[in-house]
Formats: sequence, C-alpha cells, structure tokens
Amino acid sequence: MGIVISLEPHRIKKEWLEEKKLLQNVQVKEIQATAEKVFVPVFKYFNFPYSFLEEACMDLALEAFLSGGKFSRYVENGALVFKFQVQAALEIGRISKELHEFMKSWVDDDPACESPEVKEAVESYIAFWWKRGLEAGTKRQLLRYH
Repeated sequence: MGIVISLEPHRIKKEWLEEKKLLQNVQVKEIQATAEKVFVPVFKYFNFPYSFLEEACMDLALEAFLSGGKFSRYVENGALVFKFQVQAALEIGRISKELHEFMKSWVDDDPACESPEVKEAVESYIAFWWKRGLEAGTKRQLLRYH
C-alpha cells in the first residue's frame, strides 16, 4: 500500500519564495512615484497621493510585476516566446481592467474616470510594471543558469 502525498504545499512554498526574491527588485517609493507621475495629471479634481486609490495602484502594480516575473521562465533569446505573448497580453489586460473598474467605482465624482486618457494611463502603468517584472525575472533566470 502506497502513501499519497500532495505536492501542492510544496508548489505554493516554492512560488512564494520565488515571489519574495522577485520583490527584492522593486521599491515602494518607486511604485508610488510612478503612480503619481501617471495618474496625477489625469485626475485633476481628485487628491491622488496618499489616497486609497494610490494604494490600489500599488497593489495592482505589484501583481503585474509578479505576473511579469512568472512569465520570465518563457523568455528565450531575450524575448517572450510567441505562444505566451497572448497569455501575457490577456493577463496585463485583466489587471488593467481590474484597476480601471476600481477607479470608476470609487472616484465617481471625477468625470476623468470615464475618459480614454484614464484607461490609457491605467494600461500603460500596468504594462510598465509587468515589463519591469519580466525584466527582473529574466535577470534572475540568467543569473541562475550562469
């Protein structure tokens, strides 16, 4: 009679350690500065810095960063393998949509939320942090194998 063990706890622990190492490549002040640079110009009537909105931007920037870092295992010759590019675009789109929906639901007194500029700002912000995560993860992969 054999013993069945679940590998799930080991996978979760390995993923958590990988995320922890990736997060050493990013600073909170850098995320705050990027969020402020991107979103303050589009929210003219809303006090963005130090608000709940800034916190949401930081949370989703970290999520995008970690997502990019996880996709780094599919980088070959300095570029993301084609078959994973669609999945990456979908993930960036999902995170962007989540942030944009959050903004629309919480900042209803600012008509800017419905503007195309806000949506573009959100998409560029999330794509920026996703790419930073991809770069950090790729660098870690290269260091691991050399």
